[in-house]
Amino acid sequence: RPSLSGFATCRRAMVVEPLASHLLAPASALAISAACAAVWLLVILLQPKRASRSAVAPSLSDLSSAPEPQAGVGIGEIPEGPNLQYTFQPSSGLLHANSLESSVFENENAEGRFLPLHRPTWNNALDKSGKYPYGDHFTGRKRLWEMRIQLRFKQDVTRPMRFGIELENYVPLNGASRKLMSITVAALRQVAGSELYHSPGDDPKRTQAPHEKPVFTMPLWAFDQVIITPKGETPPDLSDPDFSEFGTKRVDDREAFIAEMSKLELRAGPTYTFSFWGISQFLDDINWQVTKVIPFKNIDFNVFCGAPPVRLVLYTLRDDVDGEQRHLQTRKAYYFNLPFWSSKKPPSRDRLRMLLPRDAVGEATETEAAKPRQGSSQTMLSTFACCIRPRAP
Repeated sequence: RPSLSGFATCRRAMVVEPLASHLLAPASALAISAACAAVWLLVILLQPKRASRSAVAPSLSDLSSAPEPQAGVGIGEIPEGPNLQYTFQPSSGLLHANSLESSVFENENAEGRFLPLHRPTWNNALDKSGKYPYGDHFTGRKRLWEMRIQLRFKQDVTRPMRFGIELENYVPLNGASRKLMSITVAALRQVAGSELYHSPGDDPKRTQAPHEKPVFTMPLWAFDQVIITPKGETPPDLSDPDFSEFGTKRVDDREAFIAEMSKLELRAGPTYTFSFWGISQFLDDINWQVTKVIPFKNIDFNVFCGAPPVRLVLYTLRDDVDGEQRHLQTRKAYYFNLPFWSSKKPPSRDRLRMLLPRDAVGEATETEAAKPRQGSSQTMLSTFACCIRPRAP
């Protein structure tokens, strides 16, 4: 039988030690990169499932060495080429990354703005040229994307805020991915403590309702930048060219940043602006691939998360009289709930009809036909073959 002891050893070296340096003390660039890879590796191991091949990237042979500048787009306009797409819950229509202005959202607990930025990873020549919206911001930085969220709370937040991703449905885990996930989660909990919360969700075929959705969340110190604007003052424009210079950033002093964010009180009145990019160099949202985690191999998101969309969420948990510890939907109070996907790998039409107004469904279509690919079990085993090959007799 294959043994996972070799995987456990190499994961300890590649995940635990770098992550400890990232979370608890300043680290080298190599350690930080490894830590980011470890966190996202845990995220992608949530939901393996049979998936389709990635759409073939455009050939660069016919592209000019000096691409024409790509114009920015306004709210509701369709940008050229593949892009990150999203909507809010409740829906505000189909929206795109790299807009010239942030999009507005409101729910029962908060109101605010959101602006996602993303490199044109589908076109290397355009990316290198910097001639695209926010190209100046990405120049000299390794991040593939940056998510900027601005919130004004409608009442004081009295419970700890959770930030992370949530999947819509439970997908059964194969044996290999379940074991790999348990090893990784145990190692991460030793470093991050009880504040890290991960659940693969409840199988509705095996358990009675209510069911927990697959979720991976962390405290607010998972953000990389925070700006607090007092009531009555004007908060920063999310599209400001100098946005990166504002507020407090994790990179300046990690220990101080974590300490400050851990005791942050979220009140009605001030405007809170957060930005997140820490794991972005390992997560290509437009090509819908995990990169740099497995050497020389990109991994289709759908192999691990089932199918789009994936939700970016901010929520608190209501107390449960029965002592329930799971993050059930009945306990969650959402302050931000954003389904997102790539225009290259959109949700099914039936799912889009549930997410978007009818006139917006046609815009969120797949750009190239997908082809069948090998099952998730075969993919997982071949991906980690170096670490789980049978023991010698």
